[in-house]
Amino acid sequence: MIPLAPPGIDPDEARRRMLEELSKAEYDDSPGFVQWLLETIESWLTEIVQGIDGSSAAQAGLFVLLIALALGVTVLVLRRTGLIRRSATLTVETALDTPEVLSASELRSAARDAVAAGRLDDAAVLAMRALVRDLEDRTLLDVTAGMTAHEAAEGASVPFPELRGRLQLGAQAFDTAAYSYRSVSAKQAEDLVRLTEYIAESSPDLNESPRAAG
Repeated sequence: MIPLAPPGIDPDEARRRMLEELSKAEYDDSPGFVQWLLETIESWLTEIVQGIDGSSAAQAGLFVLLIALALGVTVLVLRRTGLIRRSATLTVETALDTPEVLSASELRSAARDAVAAGRLDDAAVLAMRALVRDLEDRTLLDVTAGMTAHEAAEGASVPFPELRGRLQLGAQAFDTAAYSYRSVSAKQAEDLVRLTEYIAESSPDLNESPRAAG
């Protein structure tokens, strides 16, 4: 009979290893959510451990299986919520509400350079940051703490209503570049850079903008 797990597996040690893995920095992009998730899993595993004495290979094997299942579900949740980031593949800041360092023009130039160098994810992030900085400088967008790309796109579509669809596609490209394990395509990056440049050279529809009423 083939044992379900190697002899000598310590359930407490298995639990510790899983929690240690989930606590690594690559998962820690939203401390509140991740902390809640870790505490929930730890509580659930503690209840399971209390019912396992570790004396049989079958019990140990069952526990290891549950560990693998919990880890898989956790990683899936973190991926789908964008909390597992590909920060190692990006060389630029992703926050849209960062203090002003580069101007909108400098960000657009950096985005174009990134496209030319094949750094497509960087290009998409820089282009969206340039768009937000440009609209903020022109008092067409109120930038709030933690603003998402989709919030920025929705805000930008007020003074540029005809570009709503392209802005939403740009926000999707930004999210892919900043949060997904997938990379943006050359077309996505180039389209977002061109959109940013087009908006910078275009006049807003002030009849649609709430600022016009003030």
